[in-house]
Amino acid sequence: MRRLASAAASAACLSLLLAACGSDDSTAETSGGSGGAGDGGVSIDTLHGPVSLDEPATDVVALEWSLAEDLLALGVEPVGVADVEGYGTWVAAGPQLPDDVVDVGTRQEPSLEQIRALEPDLILTDDDRSAGNLADLQDIAPTYSSDFYGQEGGQLQAMRDTFTNIATLTDTEDTAKDVLAELDARTKKFETALAESDAPKTFVLAQGYTYEGAATVRIFGKPTMASELLESAGMTNGWSGKTDDYGLTDTDVEGLTNADPSSSLIYVAQEGDNIFTGKLADNPVYQGLEFVKNDRVHPIDPGTWLWGGPVTAVTVFDEVSAALGL
Repeated sequence: MRRLASAAASAACLSLLLAACGSDDSTAETSGGSGGAGDGGVSIDTLHGPVSLDEPATDVVALEWSLAEDLLALGVEPVGVADVEGYGTWVAAGPQLPDDVVDVGTRQEPSLEQIRALEPDLILTDDDRSAGNLADLQDIAPTYSSDFYGQEGGQLQAMRDTFTNIATLTDTEDTAKDVLAELDARTKKFETALAESDAPKTFVLAQGYTYEGAATVRIFGKPTMASELLESAGMTNGWSGKTDDYGLTDTDVEGLTNADPSSSLIYVAQEGDNIFTGKLADNPVYQGLEFVKNDRVHPIDPGTWLWGGPVTAVTVFDEVSAALGL
């Protein structure tokens, strides 16, 4: 069954949405493809070879939340998504899944039986998740595994390439162009407002949560999509610590002392586990940080998924803009 929203509904939805986790040159994933609804098949090139469809996909399963978000931004309702409940919690600020979407298990271990039962014509996953099951997924349906973290061009470009590739595979390229144009316009608007303001232009972006009873701060280093996004609009990442393969640093409150003291701390934390207003509220190390003493600590919507697609990117600009008073 075709699960594309009508053109009018998609346009209205898009307007509302936009308001509101290494490769060498010889293996780099490329964006773009050939074909379209008018001439039958569609195809894109990926690290794992071409993904080719006889006709654009309409029944799509997404095994990563950012990919589900991309589908919804394109006006395509997925038939199955991994960890539907988690999406509703962690991507609450983004486009929401339809009530009838089927939960196909966890993102780490999706149920092949449930996916097969949906008879999808396309499966979306990413290389970080699909290392152990890509062949099994390909036995069910053509599978696009995005190289979100390994691209030499950076995570922000990988996000855009992934979005464009999904649009090619679902014959929604015109919508994709509109969405990306809206992101580009929002980037420019943020950059202009920042340049004209007295707001601090250095930031530390973090996610706070409790792990094994301890307050944990996950810092988004320069290689992350969210950091690249803000830096593309004139901001500077105030964290220079060592990061993992994803561009992240997990640290404790003492680690925050290594951040640029002129930074603003911008963070995401769930309402029931906000370490910045809870566990750290009376911590002398935390209270002694320059951005705490100078009221430069800014929460953003806890439903902002910082690994998302273009819709998330617009949300990040909206949230940070409001936090900094731009």
